[in-house]
Amino acid sequence: MTFPRERPTTAPTSEVPEHIVTEKLPPARLPLVDNISETFDKLPPINLFRAAANARTLYPAFIQYMYLLFKPLELDGRIERLIVLYVGKLSDCVYIWRQNVVVAKSLGITQEEIDTLEKNDTQADCFSDAQKAAFRFAEEAFRLIEVSDEVYAETTRFFGPQAITELLYVVGTYMLLARVARTGRVPLDETPAAATSLN
Repeated sequence: MTFPRERPTTAPTSEVPEHIVTEKLPPARLPLVDNISETFDKLPPINLFRAAANARTLYPAFIQYMYLLFKPLELDGRIERLIVLYVGKLSDCVYIWRQNVVVAKSLGITQEEIDTLEKNDTQADCFSDAQKAAFRFAEEAFRLIEVSDEVYAETTRFFGPQAITELLYVVGTYMLLARVARTGRVPLDETPAAATSLN
């Protein structure tokens, strides 16, 4: 996986390729807004949220929406986080990938599953049939916009209308955040934020 645009960090090279740690990359484009916790303090003030806060007209409602997205959904939490990682990978976005490896591990997603997903082997034996269907659905939603009848029908074997709609929310939200991170050249946080528990 290549992550060409975000600024370097001292992140472990097991999670971020070594050349990203040492390569000199362009400076950030979007400024990082200070004191965003004054707007909403239930999520960590990571650099990506600080960059998103430049849209002062939209950020207060958006961060409350993100808070709801972190709360339990009908969609299984492990599948949700695997899809977040997959959207990060499809977007070549190291920020999304690195931050959500932490969250994924907190949900019991194994290093084997993370490594396998990083290799783009979404149909590997370490993934359940439901996870494989979710990956196929997410990739078509990402690349084609309209998911094919075949893939949609396969998805309905494992997920009802609510979970499928939540899956679309997850894909679309992290497509947006990946674009904020990459187009804004948001610098990586010194360390990824700890997983947030919002039961």
